[in-house]
Amino acid sequence: MRIKKPVSSKITGVVIIFGLVLLTSVAYYTIILDGRSVTATTTTTNNSQTTLQPRDPVSVMYAASLLKTFEESLGPEFEADTGYPYQGEARGSVQIANMMLDGLRRPDVFVSAGTIPVMKLMNDTDPLADWLVKFGAAEMVIAYSPNSRFFNDLEKARTGKIPWYQVLSNPDLKFGRTDPELDPKGYYMIIAAELANKYYNDSGIKQRLLGEDRNPTQIFPEETLKTILEQGQLDAVAAYKHEAVARGLPYITLPPEINLADPKFSNFYRTASYTLDNGEGQTVFGEPIYFSFTIPNTVKNLEGATSFATFILSPAGADILEDQGLNIIQPVIEGNISSVPSGIKNEVQGMESTPTLPAID
Repeated sequence: MRIKKPVSSKITGVVIIFGLVLLTSVAYYTIILDGRSVTATTTTTNNSQTTLQPRDPVSVMYAASLLKTFEESLGPEFEADTGYPYQGEARGSVQIANMMLDGLRRPDVFVSAGTIPVMKLMNDTDPLADWLVKFGAAEMVIAYSPNSRFFNDLEKARTGKIPWYQVLSNPDLKFGRTDPELDPKGYYMIIAAELANKYYNDSGIKQRLLGEDRNPTQIFPEETLKTILEQGQLDAVAAYKHEAVARGLPYITLPPEINLADPKFSNFYRTASYTLDNGEGQTVFGEPIYFSFTIPNTVKNLEGATSFATFILSPAGADILEDQGLNIIQPVIEGNISSVPSGIKNEVQGMESTPTLPAID
């Protein structure tokens, strides 16, 4: 067994025994055990130290739009803060739900774009989840490459000098999006285009932008779509605002009546829809896009999963997500509240009871 230097440590408490003050701290170590990297903790006072306590990794499957944020910021910060090894895998949220239902994946935490993928787990005949927590809101935008030969036109669209849909309708412009059968952003783009038909009173916009709903010339895997854009193989892509912000990409803001980000337009959003070709004929209606998480009933590391979920809700986690462009909301629990781990429930309820401080001029 080989032990690396501590990755972090913190004072966790003060103990007073017969007038003697003892500082209690926890240090997190990485142990190389049988070729495996395992995080462990030691609890130390000012005159004693306990034995090493290995911590099991936390397996997290999440919407691929969060790839850069989770792998470069949130995951490493979670490890440093808690000592739990983080193991992340990014895919389209619908694809993740399908893989879980087929028994191909058993993550400790599932972070989804939208709530429909988690609801699939909750509504199954043998439910894999009982609850979800909404924690952030997303906004549909059009991200584009600084190296695109259409860059000048895209910039004009960004500043409102020409209509955005006019630029994207150019048959020579290469536009990318995700598969609506595997990724919520795929069907959200279709819904946004249908809303554009109504908002601009032009029934041909969606067809000019997208062609058929599953146009094979436009569809790419969610986990690689932005990379393909950055490599110059595409001119523009359907994206969430937080993806563009995280990758430093320029983007075109869509009207709030179209971007699926403003609850004020919820009724208008519902006038557009997409029907999944999944054998069930499920129809997805337009709605504000909320990111959510759950801990599946098949969880292996419940303590670690709860720690990751509470870290997302913590000020540190919220700051990371907000810095990357996700709109942070007051968390909302849906489903069987009694099944929610107490640590998560207390975090949400504590935030609900925290008064909002008045603004200081």
